[in-house]
Amino acid sequence: MRKTLSLFTAFLLCGMLVFAQQKTVTGTVTDENGNAVPFATVVVKGQKTGVSADAEGKYSIKVKEGDVLVFSASGLAPKEVSVGSGSIVNVPLVKSSSSTLEEVVVTSAFGIKKAQRVTPFSSQVINSEALNITRQTNVNNALAGKVAGVQTRSQSSAKLGSEAYLRIRGGLGMGDIPPIYVVDGTITSSFDINPDDVEDISVLKGANATALFGGQAVGGAIVVSTRKKMGRQGVGIEVNSGVTADKVYILPHYQNLYGGGSVGDFMQFNWVPGDPEEWKALDGKFFPDYTDDASWGPRMAGQEYIPWYAYYPGSQYSYKTAKWVPQPDNARDFWNTGITSNNNVSFGKSGQGYNFRASYTNQYIKGIIPNSSSMRNTFFITGTMDLNSHFTIGANVNFSSNIIKGEFDDQYANQSSGSFSSWFHRDLDMKLEKSLRNLKSPFGTLATWNLRYNPDGYDPNNPEDFYKANYWYNHYAYFDNIDNTYTRNKFFGDASLTYKINNQFRLKGTVRKNQFNGYYENITKSILEQSGLQTGALGSYSTGNQTLSEYNYELIGTYNQKFGDFNVSALAGGNIYTYKYNDVTANTNNGLNVPGLYAIANSKSNPSIGNTRNYMQTNSVFGQGDLEYKKLASVTFALREDWSSTLTSIKPHLFYPSAGASLVFTELMGGSPSWLSFGKVFGSWGKKPSALGIYQSNFAYGVNQFLWGSNFLMSTPDAYPNPNLVGALSTTIEAGIDLKFIKNRLGLNVVYFDETADKLPVNVKISGVSGFTSTIVNAAKVQRTGIETILMGKAIANKNFSWDISMTFAYLISNPVKEIVEGQNQIPIANNLGTAAGNSSGAFTSRFANAYLVKGEDWGQLIGGGIARNSEGKPIVDPSTGLYLNDVNKKWGSIVPKTTGGVVNTFTYKDFDLSFALDYQIGGKFFSLTEMWGSYSGLLDWTAARNDKGLNVRDEVADGGGVHVIGVSSADQKTPVDMYVDAQTYYHSFYNQQVAEPFVHSLTFVKIRELAVGYRIPVKKIGNMGKYFQGAVFSVLARNPWMIYSESRNIDPSEIVSNFGEESQLPGTRSLGVNLKLIF
Repeated sequence: MRKTLSLFTAFLLCGMLVFAQQKTVTGTVTDENGNAVPFATVVVKGQKTGVSADAEGKYSIKVKEGDVLVFSASGLAPKEVSVGSGSIVNVPLVKSSSSTLEEVVVTSAFGIKKAQRVTPFSSQVINSEALNITRQTNVNNALAGKVAGVQTRSQSSAKLGSEAYLRIRGGLGMGDIPPIYVVDGTITSSFDINPDDVEDISVLKGANATALFGGQAVGGAIVVSTRKKMGRQGVGIEVNSGVTADKVYILPHYQNLYGGGSVGDFMQFNWVPGDPEEWKALDGKFFPDYTDDASWGPRMAGQEYIPWYAYYPGSQYSYKTAKWVPQPDNARDFWNTGITSNNNVSFGKSGQGYNFRASYTNQYIKGIIPNSSSMRNTFFITGTMDLNSHFTIGANVNFSSNIIKGEFDDQYANQSSGSFSSWFHRDLDMKLEKSLRNLKSPFGTLATWNLRYNPDGYDPNNPEDFYKANYWYNHYAYFDNIDNTYTRNKFFGDASLTYKINNQFRLKGTVRKNQFNGYYENITKSILEQSGLQTGALGSYSTGNQTLSEYNYELIGTYNQKFGDFNVSALAGGNIYTYKYNDVTANTNNGLNVPGLYAIANSKSNPSIGNTRNYMQTNSVFGQGDLEYKKLASVTFALREDWSSTLTSIKPHLFYPSAGASLVFTELMGGSPSWLSFGKVFGSWGKKPSALGIYQSNFAYGVNQFLWGSNFLMSTPDAYPNPNLVGALSTTIEAGIDLKFIKNRLGLNVVYFDETADKLPVNVKISGVSGFTSTIVNAAKVQRTGIETILMGKAIANKNFSWDISMTFAYLISNPVKEIVEGQNQIPIANNLGTAAGNSSGAFTSRFANAYLVKGEDWGQLIGGGIARNSEGKPIVDPSTGLYLNDVNKKWGSIVPKTTGGVVNTFTYKDFDLSFALDYQIGGKFFSLTEMWGSYSGLLDWTAARNDKGLNVRDEVADGGGVHVIGVSSADQKTPVDMYVDAQTYYHSFYNQQVAEPFVHSLTFVKIRELAVGYRIPVKKIGNMGKYFQGAVFSVLARNPWMIYSESRNIDPSEIVSNFGEESQLPGTRSLGVNLKLIF
């Protein structure tokens, strides 16, 4: 008995000794700059025991004193650390000399971070270096060509304050559905993202990846993680300053043979009594047709003629003739050289248990449009602090103030590109016009090149009308008399408190706010009304303000635990979201009673007053779980339930489920083959219903502005509120493979996706007997399938030279419209502003081509007037005129490109680097209103080209001129027609007969969008000054330096604003500049 007791005591003491030797070691894994290394691997050397750090680089592991811990992470050199008597081991890892690809961390909803090696869905992460090759001022432009499956639809930088649009994976709704933009967990707009403050961007696409965002992310999510620390521990300061010069790039190809007017001959001026005495000096001289704004006038051969400005007193050119010569660059000469200065300074301090960073950015833009400018100041503050071992507080605060001045109309008949693209004289000298911007008539009205009457129509009883503008003002004088100012203030951010219950459980509460205030004041000066007859400009004043306020109240609990070979992580929480929007607008009507007095009360007719108030609330619960086995396999799921005030009682809540799995098959292969470093297959599924729009399901009366007698008026809605209406339901299925080769130097990711949106709400007409004219029903169904590929690698890596490359490629296999609504086979899709495409620009565009959803066809069919053809495809021609017949509903195909992609290359040689980003798209169609009107008005080069006889098409047909038309007779569609048609008649016919086909083009292009050459200044060699610097980089950069290929020769297809095409939109720009970055 005593022996047994002794043995038991000995075993107990040994066990206690072993237990006493084991302890828990915690710490943080960082890089050499002090930034956390998410999901780093920590193992005990010589054993299989190991853990993974969390998204913040923090780890916890049980070890014995004297054990050796091995810390490793992709792209960083492994490091061994012996365990001593302490319980905290913080380890910095330096960059690996093997030049492998770095571990990628994906950020999703609520700031959840996951290593991309275990995510079961398609995602792509763009780091700040790739994003800021040329320090783009708009994050969407900075993403162009860098994300697989994303089409960037840029807008001209001339339109200050505008945003580029991202279309992810084609169409999946009744119109384009843009992605949401999430900054540190707060949803905001792309316009408010400052690229200087971005650490990285995760692009999430399908319902499986975005389920926790709910219905707001139907179009995908652009998730931005901001920079939390400076480049090193302690205090750090960065200064980043750049300036670019912006010049107009692609303009239409103009003809330079014929000047302004509607006829090819000059007219002779004969002075008569009653004409101004000064005009006697012009007696017997010749003049073109000033009243017509086209360029079908006389051939320009240096003839003496009377220019438009000769009739006005007060200039050195008054009552003098000039030479009738072409001005090849007159349209280009109009635009300013824009200047963009972008200056950022940031300060940071970090240490054990805290970090803080503050950033200020000033951006000033002098626009290429006269008198246009933008001034923007952005402030960003972020920080976290551990109050003790259990509580951590954090905050992110963004504030920006933007003042934009100028007139940026970019639709048909605007007074800049709307003139140069549609109605203009090729003989106009813009530099001279600029010098005469203050020239006035004897009656004080503005001088114009487009006179209301020719001099032979001068009426001495009404002389003032002669000097008035028929359609167009002096281009510069117009912008001098438009005073538009828009002020925009934006605040968004969050404050959070995290309670660390233990190493496994955390509880986090967050309050998020997104607030926007806008104010505008627009003045059209009365002198424009006084100076024009058919210009349509009236003296006017309008003003308004907008306020948007969004709050999110979140409570989230997280759990992480390792059970043997299994890692378990879970998340559960709730959110309350509130939305309020108000606006008040007012504008004068029909001019001003007192010219020059700009006030709403001075309106000639009753002013228009508007007021909008919207409110909604959504309450949500959500959860997510992940199970990982030995870094070999993982399973994940996510659930969300929303109760929204916009929903009907039929379905008052929405449920968002998703699930996925991944398998790292190389873990089963024992390191063979040696050239395959990593291999993962994955798949996922998710469903995402959409909430209804605010008041879309409610019966709401409109309150009218004016009284009827003593009674105020209210209007009933035209649309019947369908009580059974629900939001659309999107389903995503993805499958993919992720591979890395040659010791992680090369990576390949391929994803197949299949997405369907069902029960899309469609507006349908109903009988007026019901008291309504329409209602909304759930009817349409759209599908899209495709493949996305990412190839990245370090092609060359040695001591002095390296070459990094990233390539994206996406192919849209199909994008069919499965269903629309009973009794309808096609409906117009919505444009970027949410209105029907055919109604977006007034009457002109809707006459020619629109984008539609057509049952059985790919999403976004471009349909309009085509050239009628017989069964053999030959054009049908009216033999009596030589003009084509109209095929009213010609289909040209989808407005969505079939293929999109890009290439980013970075070459480094010693202290120099060269980076460029190329992007491309293949397929898709658009209609050009610029070309239609440019042809009608004789501006474009093909209206003055040589025909197959070698003579100009504007020569008389009898003399061998005219446009050659070949086809078949409309009488029998068989008899050949081969004839020449007067050029003006030919090019007028497309408008007159509403034929759009010659002006429909492919969206295909290849362009270098960004180019930068940088030099890392060896600051440590600059004497005593070097000790104050950590680094300095000087760069020369270019944006849009080279359009390598475009099927459209007159329009940049990468900057098509509307879904169906362009409407005399503002031209794109090419920028060249320098940048200096200093790190202290």
